[in-house]
Formats: sequence, structure tokens, C-alpha cells
Amino acid sequence: MGTAKVVSLSVRPFQVTHLCFEADGILGQLNAELGSAAVAFNFAGFYATLGAMPPSASDPTRLNYNFLEIQAFTAPSTLASLRAEPNKAALNKAINARQNAWFAKYGHITAIVNRMNLYYSPATATSKPNRLARLAFLSQVQADELSLAYTADGRTGVVRNTTSSISSFTASGGDLTETGQTNDQSLGTTVGTGVKLHNLPPGGGTIAGWGFTGDGPVSDNFQESTNSSTTQSSGWASQREGILNTDYAYRVPYWESEAQNQRAQISLIDEQFSQYMSTLNLPFLPRVLLNELNSIDGDVFRLQIAYLNTILMSPIAGTVTGVYKQPGDAVKAGEPVIRVEDSSTILLVANIVHRDPIAVGATVTVTTQLFGGAGAPTLLSGNVVAVRGRAEDDEQWEVVAKCGNLDGAGKPIFPLGYHFDYDDTSVSIV
Repeated sequence: MGTAKVVSLSVRPFQVTHLCFEADGILGQLNAELGSAAVAFNFAGFYATLGAMPPSASDPTRLNYNFLEIQAFTAPSTLASLRAEPNKAALNKAINARQNAWFAKYGHITAIVNRMNLYYSPATATSKPNRLARLAFLSQVQADELSLAYTADGRTGVVRNTTSSISSFTASGGDLTETGQTNDQSLGTTVGTGVKLHNLPPGGGTIAGWGFTGDGPVSDNFQESTNSSTTQSSGWASQREGILNTDYAYRVPYWESEAQNQRAQISLIDEQFSQYMSTLNLPFLPRVLLNELNSIDGDVFRLQIAYLNTILMSPIAGTVTGVYKQPGDAVKAGEPVIRVEDSSTILLVANIVHRDPIAVGATVTVTTQLFGGAGAPTLLSGNVVAVRGRAEDDEQWEVVAKCGNLDGAGKPIFPLGYHFDYDDTSVSIV
């Protein structure tokens, strides 16, 4: 064991972090103040959880960790956060779209694979590629038949004109007959002799319309007559019309048919090649669909991380020893907002004089009268983690030792930044 002479000795935190956001923004919430405890957040573990894309326990079609779930999970460690409403909306929109895609496609991978093989696999007789091949064959047969017909009729050259005619005939007719008859009847009335008509006017007279003035026979006669009429009409019309059109534009139907066939074959070749390319992944279709789903999940994961980057948390447990921004302040990416220092483990940074060499890993024991007060001395031990000699004095060393700094009650023994009084401090190195 060697005893060293202390030139200077001070306490530094073993871990210190200047927390900053990964994106520009406006500080919206601040949960930390000087002296408050910072709860360490396991970034690696949470990133792994998000990367696994866990589905909701209550709804397997929906991914976990929308912005509300992320807020709840990170709340114990959140020291500050930016205003991030667009990030929240984008994240929830992506999760909803992913669920819609699951309903529409990726929740039915087995059925889709079976139907794709039925419709597009060349091994199926009625599939699209086989129908395209049949269509190409029929198109060529049609072109060959037309070519033979044009050749047989001697119409392989230029047709100088074409004609078209229209003929129409219109005829109409009608017949109408009407017959009518009217009958009149007569009425005869006789009043016999000796019939007395009473209530005649005094001295006789004439009763209206009867023409008698006293007693005696009276008669009245009416004659019957018959009238009839007949009306007859008829008509007829006819019309004939003929139209002849002559087109003097020259045509070559034989070669037009050939050109049409070539274009049809080219179109079919393009469609057949496109179909061929689309069927190359048929044997791997389940994996392809899963890859597509994983890509959608990756977009959700990226938006989850983007929202997580608006929440400020410490990767180490410690004490807040610096607050540089307040709510409403503009924040630049990488700009320190909060400082957190861990005082449970400290580094003793010493400039000492020691006659023997000092090796990394050597044990350092410090005995001091804390704050120069009376009472029992305070002992602290640790291991050398760095050592460097000084060129101007081969017996003088710069030594850094790592030591625990909590007492039995869990409270720090030395405050951060404490400088030892070399008159009341001794250092031994083994």
C-alpha cells in the first residue's frame, strides 16, 4: 500500500446528461424543476416493444400505442414535452388506416392466396394467362381467315371507293263507315159521345189545344216517321325513298386488317408479359403480403418514434441540476433543455504525488474530515478507472477513481463538485 500526497481532489458525477429534443418546436409542458428526481426511461426496451408492433389485447386487428397510450406509458419519466398535435393526429390516422387495411386485405391472406392462384396461376386451365394465350391464338386465326378471304376475292390492293345505300318504304290506309236512324211515333186520343166535360168556362169556350166547345166525341192523332243516314270515307298513301352514298377515300382493307392484327398482338404481348411478371411472386404470395403489412407497420412505428421524440425523458436516474427552457420557449433540435446528474456514483478526480506507478483497477481509499468538521473521519473507496502521469514531474499523477456515494440511508455522502481540503484528506493506493 502506498500513501499519496493530495495536490487537489474533487467530486464529479459519474453520469451526467444534457437532455435535448430531436426536433425543433415550442416547449409545451415542463414537469421538472431544480432538485427534482429524474426517473430513468428504458429507451431501448420501449423501442423494441414498439418495433414488435404488439396488437391490442381487446382487438387483435388494431396496433397498440397510439399517442394516448404512449403518453400514459411515458408519464412517470416525462420531464418536458413539445407541442405536438400534428404528430398525434398523424399517428392515430396511421393506426386507423392500418386497421382498415387489415379488414380489407391482410386479415384474409389465406383466402387471397387461394383466389390468386385460381385466377392467375398458369397451372389452372381457366386462369388469366391461359385465357390470354387462347385470345392471342384466336386473334391470329381471325387475321389469317380475313387474309385468305381478301386474297380469294382479289381485294389485296387499293379500294378506290365504297358505296352504301338506304331504301325505305312507307304505306298507310284507312276506312270509316257511319250509320244512323231516327224514329217518330203518332198518338191518337178519342173522347166518346155523351162524355161530359165539366168545369168548362161559362157559355162554352175553347180548351187550349183541343178545339171543342161542348159535349161530344173528341179525337187527336199523331203520325210516325223514320229517318236514316250513312257516311263512308277511305284513304291511302304510300312513299318510297332511296339514298346512295359513295365514299371516294381510298382504303386498303387487306393491309388494314394486317396492321390491326399486329397491333392486337403487340397489346396482347404487353398484357401477357405484365401478367407473367405479376405471377412470379405467386409461390411467395403469403410472404409478400406479410411484407406489405410489415411495411405499413413500419410507417406506424416511424410515427410512434416521431411522437416519442417530442417527449423529453432521461436515460439515467438522477437529479435535475439544470433547467434552461420554460413553457412557450422555442427549442432547437439538439439544444440542451434540462441537465440530469447521477450522484449515487461519483468520480474522484485527483492530482496527487505518488512515488510508485499507479495501475488502472487499483483500489483508492480516501480518508477525510468532511467539510473540515470535528468527529469521525469519512472513508470512501473506489477503483482507478483512468490515470495519467505529468511530464513535468514523474511522481505526480492525474487519477480518476470511481466510487459509490450513498450512505446506509441511501443519501449522497459527498455533494457533486465538492473539493477536498488536502490538509484533512489522505489517499492510499493499493
